[in-house]
Parts: sequence; C-alpha cells; structure tokens
Amino acid sequence: MRIDNLSSSMGTVVATGWEPSGLSGAEVEDGEAYHRALYHDGDTDRPVNWHKNSVERLIEMAIPHISDGALVVDYGSGTGGSAIEMLKSLDERGIEIELILIDPLVSWFSKARELLDHRDGVHFELSIQKDDSGRTSFRRLDEILGGRKADVIISSSTLHLIPAKTIGDLALQFAGSLKEDGAFVWDSGDLESDLRPEISALLHDPYRAVRELLRHDDRRTAKLSQMSVDEKEGHERRLDQIFPSPMPVEVVVRALSEAGFSSEMNDKIIPFSREDAESFALVPRLAEIASPLQVGNERDGAIKGALETALNSISDEGKGTEGEYRSYWVFGCHRLNK
Repeated sequence: MRIDNLSSSMGTVVATGWEPSGLSGAEVEDGEAYHRALYHDGDTDRPVNWHKNSVERLIEMAIPHISDGALVVDYGSGTGGSAIEMLKSLDERGIEIELILIDPLVSWFSKARELLDHRDGVHFELSIQKDDSGRTSFRRLDEILGGRKADVIISSSTLHLIPAKTIGDLALQFAGSLKEDGAFVWDSGDLESDLRPEISALLHDPYRAVRELLRHDDRRTAKLSQMSVDEKEGHERRLDQIFPSPMPVEVVVRALSEAGFSSEMNDKIIPFSREDAESFALVPRLAEIASPLQVGNERDGAIKGALETALNSISDEGKGTEGEYRSYWVFGCHRLNK
C-alpha cells in the first residue's frame, strides 16, 4: 500500500516533467478551490460523493487493461482527482505503473503537481505551447509522448469541453498513441443522450442556468455598459464558453468509431449535493460566469442566489430534491479494431 505516498509533505521530489513557476496568488487559490470541490477540506482520503462515484466507475473500467509496468496517460488531469483515485486502486492491487498527466490549465495542474510531487513514476506534461508570435496552441499527443505508445488512456470529465469540430482529430490522436491492445476509457457528466432519464439533469445544467440568470443582472449590466461594444461582446462570448452547450454523446462515439475504435458504453445517475454544487460554482475560474461583478462577496453572493434558484427549478422539474440534483453520466471503454 502506497496511498500515503500521495502526501506532498514527504521528502524528495521524484515526479518528473513540467513544474509551475511564478504562479499568482489567484492561480494558487483557483487550484486549491477546485481541489477542495473534489475532496472534503482538501483531504485526498475524503472525496466528495459525486467525484468518488463518477471516477469509481471509470477506474473499474480501466483496471482490467492495466498491468504492472503499464504506461497510463491521464488526458485532462485537472487537479489530479482521477489520477489520485486510480493510484489508490492500483496500490491496493500492488500494481505499479508509469503515469503521464496532461492538462492545459496552469492553476489546476499546479495543484496536481503539488499533490503528486513525491510520487515516483509520475510525469507531468502541459498540453499547451506558445509559438514565437505568442500564439497559444495545443500540443499533439504523439509529440507529448515522444512516440511512445500507451497501454491505457483515461480522460475524466474532459471530452464535453472539446469542441465538436476538433473531437475527431483528438480521437485520431488517441488511436495513434495506444498500443494495439490498448484501451481508451473516459467519462462525462455533460453530454446529451436520448437515454438520459427524465428524472436527471446534465452535470453543468445548474451552472448554465446561473449564467442565464445573471446574464441580465442589473449589477452586471451596469458594469458591462462601461465597456466598449467589442470588449463587451468578447467578454460575454468568453463567459459562454465556461459551461458550453452540451453536445450529443453520439458526436464523441462517432468520432471514436471513425478513428478505428470499438465501443462499450454504459451510464449512471450520480447525486450531486447542493453543498457540493455551491463549492463547484464558487471555484474562481468557474465563478467567472458572474464577471464583471467584483471578486469576493458581490460575485459569490450573486452566484449563490442564482444557484439556489436554478437548483429549485431543477427540483421542481423532478430532476432533484431539496438536497441534491441527479446528474447523468456516460462512460466509455474503447479498443482499437483489429
């Protein structure tokens, strides 16, 4: 058992790869807040229920494809929540792996590095790069892996954030970065499906509702009126992308099929408590949906009020109760067709 090796308080750094530098206080706070949205008081032994219940199914699907010495890639690692839970499960089985975490968001990824800094066999790769002109782009997966092939690629709560127009190319990257007998395993709580029961909502439905409720908030509109037309339009477009409109799960499955994968799909309804929903919505990066309201009490208060209204509406629609909403999750395990 090496679960205690998840602690960042242990001696020498043994993780390799990307390291954060020059983080602002706001970036540190953002990473810490998202981590605490996944773990009670930031304690990695106490995952909140929605995180535990979603990643648990993901790990159950991935474990049969992982053996001692395997190369596993976590694509879209965030603050490391899925990696932490997977390493716990592998430690219990006495399986040691090489794990590569990949993410573009410095504030969240820095927290993952902090949490797993002292874990051997863990490597970090920032997935964005800047060219000489300062333009940002995503690195190709084969370049990140240096031509190596993974035994398993996992991706938790990430694919719904990939634009539909680029999901096909990403699927091809996954296919090109796996061994012949490898597997791609993923989950998402924010893809639309005809199979979603009427008693459930999508993961981000409450937060999209908060965005709409605050779109014409008097305090927001007063601040927006001080911007130029172009500045205001750009600002609002950016906010709309924090919780984008959900795409159909068929878009993802079709892209993976066209990339040469077979598909095994299942789903699950996962309760999401109001307390956890509030913690999630107040993560600074996500709370930007209330911008340009002032960071602090003004922004937090507006979000809390709108979230209560949104969750009450979801409850009235039969998709939740006074204490939680029911989020609908989809899980996929894909193998390359031979």
